[in-house]
Amino acid sequence: MTEDCGEIKFRYILTQGKGDALSSEAMQIFPVSRWKIYLILVPTFIAVAFISVFFFLFPLFLFGGITLGLWIWWLRRKLSKSNPA
Repeated sequence: MTEDCGEIKFRYILTQGKGDALSSEAMQIFPVSRWKIYLILVPTFIAVAFISVFFFLFPLFLFGGITLGLWIWWLRRKLSKSNPA
C-alpha cells in the first residue's frame, strides 16, 4: 500500500456495535494535490525574491549615486579653487 505524505491517518474505536473493532480513516492535510500547491508557491517565491532584491538594491544604488555625486561636486569645487581662471 502506498502512503501519501500529505495524509494523516487517524485510528479510532467504533463505539456503536462492536466495541473491539478498530477503524482507520485517512484525511488529507492539503485539499488540493501537490502539483497545484507548487504551481502556486513557486511563482510566489520568485516574485518575493525579485521584490526583496529590488528593495535591497534600490537604497544601495541610491546611496552610491549620492556618494558619487557628492564626490564629483567636491572634486570640481577643489579644482576650481586651486586653479582660478
